[in-house]
Amino acid sequence: MESSMGTPDGRCIACKGELQSIGTEQFRVGGTTGGWKLLFGEWAELGEDMLSFEVLACTACRRVELRAPPAGT
Repeated sequence: MESSMGTPDGRCIACKGELQSIGTEQFRVGGTTGGWKLLFGEWAELGEDMLSFEVLACTACRRVELRAPPAGT
């Protein structure tokens, strides 16, 4: 699955190589860390949320970019 993201012509912003989508990944945000996580265990994760990002890799320089996923995914 290729993406039309990147520069207006779908190229890497660093080297102008072709960007290739390698899928959509979920990233955790929020919650607590450190000692609070140790003390409260799973309860410490109540404030966490998941954000989705499309991961794009340049086929030339291997630079990785994160973008908002396409609408509908």
